[in-house]
Amino acid sequence: MQETVASALAQLARVDPTAAQTAQSALDTLVTGNGLEALTQRAVQEFCWHVLPVRFAADSSEWNFVAESLGSLFRLLDLPRYAEICVSQRTTEVLVAYSVSHENGVAAYERNMRSSGIDPPDLPELTWGTALGRAEIEAHHATSAALELAIAAGEVRPGTRGWRAAQEERARTFLTQPDPQGHSRLDRIRQERVAEWLSSRSHPHRAHLLPLRGQIVSGAEIPHDAPKALAPVQRLLDYADEGIGLTQIGYISPTVVRDLCAEFDWATTPSPPRSETDVMQIIALHKLLRNMRAVRRSGRRLVLTRRGRQLHDSIDDLWRAVTESVLVTNGFEQAATETLLGLLLLRSPRSEVTPSRDEDVDIAEEARVVLSKAGWEHDTTGDIPQTSHVRSVLITVVWLLETLGCVGGRDLLGEGRSKRLTKVGRAFALTAIHVSATTPSASI
Repeated sequence: MQETVASALAQLARVDPTAAQTAQSALDTLVTGNGLEALTQRAVQEFCWHVLPVRFAADSSEWNFVAESLGSLFRLLDLPRYAEICVSQRTTEVLVAYSVSHENGVAAYERNMRSSGIDPPDLPELTWGTALGRAEIEAHHATSAALELAIAAGEVRPGTRGWRAAQEERARTFLTQPDPQGHSRLDRIRQERVAEWLSSRSHPHRAHLLPLRGQIVSGAEIPHDAPKALAPVQRLLDYADEGIGLTQIGYISPTVVRDLCAEFDWATTPSPPRSETDVMQIIALHKLLRNMRAVRRSGRRLVLTRRGRQLHDSIDDLWRAVTESVLVTNGFEQAATETLLGLLLLRSPRSEVTPSRDEDVDIAEEARVVLSKAGWEHDTTGDIPQTSHVRSVLITVVWLLETLGCVGGRDLLGEGRSKRLTKVGRAFALTAIHVSATTPSASI
């Protein structure tokens, strides 16, 4: 391989010695001692559209000459696709953008990387992060190489109708293909992210979730009775689709409140309820829909957003959005919710309510002990959190769990009752923690 490169450089030197020297320097930067077999379309594009104008050549007048010299070398090496990148209109446009400003150049680089088709796309099951671990870096590079092959074979045709769907399907197939041990690249990314999430120094309370590590990596399938569990959410979305009247201070119309209570047989005090504030289920659901950005206020009415309409039409999307919403807070509230869900999962190993052991426990007190040992303090006073504080922080998410039938019985935060998840509740809690643990803190 070295002889092949040396021969091509010699041919180029006979025509233009400066171009040959420039091309050799550029190729050395590209392959960093690994040989031509290390070349990929992504590497060539990154060199021409980012490395060259940012780190390789300081003078903008040299950029096109460097790219053209490298392209000439690639032609002599019988690498026409890579040669075309070097002298393409895209490369010219990106370099012109850098000559205007660094910000314009970076924007053009990122835009052209996406439209070239070899940049791995985000998928519903995987959003690529910015702070990548080793497994994710390897998977990102390997997926890019797989997309390059798919484009070369004509399986993905960037710029044509429907090409992004084809790109996503090719990326998904590659990422989920198991190795001889039965683990896919997606599995390894999730394992890496979960390990980092559990060992976070700023969230030491997660140590009590270590026995659930394998289950957190795997997550849970959408249960068959998800439509039944989500029926109250779906019904409130139905009302919002028509527009829900609001009181002067923003509460849901008492008529809608009473209709929902009658439909789902929610007991209230007083009965019938006078306001949204009399019905814990509606308080929890109203907050949920706002947190999911599924509804917005329009004058004195609550209406669906575009996202709300999408969720209204898809149980799968709605399930993920609802489970994800319980862990999108920050600080002590999120830590308390993670701890509660973890305690419930550890207490419900068979995915069902098991009334044979009626432990005399206060799960809010259990959560307080875990949080205190992890060093959490009261948000405002800085004191060790009291059980009453933990209970108040968890009350809305507990109301939601009870409303969706995720726990057996009522009064999850009360004393003296078995605190166990139903089958749908176990799937809900596992999905919520799985999404939180496998979603990157920042994405690309």
